[in-house]
Amino acid sequence: MFKYYIYLLFVIFYIGIIFGQDSQDGKELSMKGLKIDGLKIVNEDGKNIFIRGVNRPGTEYSCVQHKKIFDGPFDAHSVSEMKNWNINAVRVPLNEDCWLGTNGPETEYFGDAYRKAIINWVTLLTHHNLAVIIDLHWTGANGGKSKAIKQEIMPNKLNSPRFWKSVAASFKDNSGVIFDLFNEPYPYDDGKGSKIGWESPAAWECWRDGVNCGKDVNFEPVGMQGLVDVVREAGASNIILTGGVSYSTSLTLFNQYAPEDPLNNLGASLHSYDFNKCRSKGCWDRYLKPVLESHVIVATETGQRDCKNDYIRDFLTYCDQNNIGYLAWSWLKAGCEGPALITEYDGHPTGFGRGYREHLLSIANGEKPFITDTFDIYNDRLTYRFEDFSGNTTVHRFDDSSVAHEGKYSIYYEPLANAALYFRCWGCIDPSIHKTIELYINGGQQGGQQVKIELLHLDEAEQSSKVIQSYQIRDIIDGGEIQANTWVKAVIDLEGLPQDVVYDGIWVNPTEGDQSPIF
Repeated sequence: MFKYYIYLLFVIFYIGIIFGQDSQDGKELSMKGLKIDGLKIVNEDGKNIFIRGVNRPGTEYSCVQHKKIFDGPFDAHSVSEMKNWNINAVRVPLNEDCWLGTNGPETEYFGDAYRKAIINWVTLLTHHNLAVIIDLHWTGANGGKSKAIKQEIMPNKLNSPRFWKSVAASFKDNSGVIFDLFNEPYPYDDGKGSKIGWESPAAWECWRDGVNCGKDVNFEPVGMQGLVDVVREAGASNIILTGGVSYSTSLTLFNQYAPEDPLNNLGASLHSYDFNKCRSKGCWDRYLKPVLESHVIVATETGQRDCKNDYIRDFLTYCDQNNIGYLAWSWLKAGCEGPALITEYDGHPTGFGRGYREHLLSIANGEKPFITDTFDIYNDRLTYRFEDFSGNTTVHRFDDSSVAHEGKYSIYYEPLANAALYFRCWGCIDPSIHKTIELYINGGQQGGQQVKIELLHLDEAEQSSKVIQSYQIRDIIDGGEIQANTWVKAVIDLEGLPQDVVYDGIWVNPTEGDQSPIF
């Protein structure tokens, strides 16, 4: 097993967070009168509001799957339990057909009854001084001609404008309500992080204007500009958020394609999970900071589905530093792999939820969170900072249980000619912060394998990786040789490297011909 660690030159640092923005003199700040003022959200008193909240699902699917409107408790007590986590916002996902009463008969959970229940729920939330983000989550299939039973690529021109005309009219007098126009559009995206779905003008043109959307959109869509226009024509001045392409994970061309809002009250909606393409500081700096120079960003969904909370803590810290609001998915009684925040509606957290709650409560208590940049590359799994970019000819797996240095598993790798093991990240190795890279290697049955460990820099323009630093294993390993059936520690010293260069990955390359497996 290659067990990597990154160690810090400075182990702890503190974040400059404005801790008083959610309260003043011990009192909650009002969540009324919300609007965008420059690059921040403010309330009716002109006080800065930092959105920190949860998603409360159920209202997007229960009406078409379970013959009811809600999933679990949606009452005053449940609101109090959520507020105990120090949130100030709740995102409410809706179903287009259930709201409009289209593609189905009126029932006690469909049409007028659904609308009344949602209005009452939103009113209850805002009465408890919570901002509400209304999200069009599920839209009609076949361009709106069939019932909304799942997530669609784009909103449809048949019913989505009607939905927002009605919703905007219903909530235009509630200044604590924000409109999130469409959940996770993904034109030109195969769900695997393809480049065209991530940053191509074609995807963004479809997103904004609803044109040239490709063969997968086999209905007439409406773009974000059309929905913005509908909301404003309905007389609603509420904040509008628009989620980017690639399931709202990409804001790559948001500045170029942002819809025009006559009220200048529009921001970007981002989704960020541990399994998304962009999940490290280097990537966030590259793609989010340019947007932050001209628009408010709210991460309307974030989470971690492996029951851990290392990713979520890193992302929340980044958001706190850069004035990005956030709402975790989700306040739903379920397994943390969902990901869900709670195991019970009394607020008992999952492993992921515990990390989120602790972060929120530390801010509520005026504490500066403990932050460290020490991290694992592998810990019974390739951790979220890294992606496996090894070639198809590289024989390896991440769940070998025959030997393990720590935990249950190790990385199995056959160092064959022209078959490198490649762990890629986004600027995650920074000698100005990190002190060493440490790894543990087991030579299996034979030992004596000869490999080199190389630090890479990614050239995005050419889509290639360049070796910047290279280390022969004999020069960095205890005893100078990989031992058979024994774990041996190797250390790469980063302190002597240039402090202004960061590295985007690690390459394990054989220096001889085909060799026996190592762990």
